[in-house]
Amino acid sequence: MKRHISLFVFFCLPGAFLAGCSDADRSSLMGEEEVPVELSALEGDVSSRAAVSAGSIRAGGGARPAKKPQAEFEAAMVFSRTAGDYTTPVVAAEEGVWKGTVGTNGEVSWGNAGKDAPIYPRWGAWLYLVSYAPYAEPDKAASGSGTGTYAGTVSFVLTGQTDLLYASQIQGNRWADGHFPSLVFDHQLTQLSFQAKKTLQNGVSVWVKSITVKEAKPLASLKLATGEVTFSTTTEHPQGLTVDLTQNGTGEGTEVTGQTPVSVGQLLLPPLEAGGSNGNGGGSNTYTLKVETSIGTFDNVSLTFGDSNASGKNPLQAGMSHAVTLNIGDHELGITSVTVQAWTPVTVDGTLDAD
Repeated sequence: MKRHISLFVFFCLPGAFLAGCSDADRSSLMGEEEVPVELSALEGDVSSRAAVSAGSIRAGGGARPAKKPQAEFEAAMVFSRTAGDYTTPVVAAEEGVWKGTVGTNGEVSWGNAGKDAPIYPRWGAWLYLVSYAPYAEPDKAASGSGTGTYAGTVSFVLTGQTDLLYASQIQGNRWADGHFPSLVFDHQLTQLSFQAKKTLQNGVSVWVKSITVKEAKPLASLKLATGEVTFSTTTEHPQGLTVDLTQNGTGEGTEVTGQTPVSVGQLLLPPLEAGGSNGNGGGSNTYTLKVETSIGTFDNVSLTFGDSNASGKNPLQAGMSHAVTLNIGDHELGITSVTVQAWTPVTVDGTLDAD
């Protein structure tokens, strides 16, 4: 008899519990209530990455530090019900691409006009997410693959002036202890900041008009699932990225008068990774410059590295930033130094052209 009563109480408890709940509580417990996705984002600490690549060892090892973004930017948030698969047709309301604005406080707000904020799947199923910036629609699959089917990539035409970021896959669900962790965005390009000075204090004034990195490939294709970026060229978009200093209002460029270095622009470029290949497909193991000045154009100026290459890796890696100092004489130009520096904040505002 006791056993019979115990079983009866066990099976009745859930019903008794629900009977005392409100309709809203019952809906939430049953997975019927929509739970919106709320996201936060961090930026990978590139200064620590620079230190490690320069030969320093970070105590403790482990994950690379991250911090709140230095500037606000718009990013594409790509959701999928299947881990690692961002190619299937969008068949669920929770899947697809949303535009998110990442604030300097790390919070993400939703910016799709006429589109509701994303929600978690009902019943607690996992939702997966990758993100990239600047915002652009992912590439569509070839015709015949189904309406709304993505190719699993997104394409850009690099300008040399806009950053390219990627946040690796995270996962979350509707339950409070399963919500998404923070996205961590990493730089996918390498940064060169140029400065110039005169060889002689009393030499003639020189205007630097433009600087071109000759081997830089301007087309970028980013794999959504992994963040791997492939760089290439076409007849329409040949290799070479340029910072044009004649657009500063005077039309003459930036004047260099003395031996104190002055800034002459910066470029964000495809990294030169393991083996020195230029953009994942052969080419030079370094970059060469073409510098146009008021005293002439200096071509095939090679970048050389000192202590910044102590790790044995190519210094021009993704997320690395270098200051390049040009030394200009009355009739010649050379590079005095190439040194590791902290990443300089740049634009991530959607001005990067989508291919």
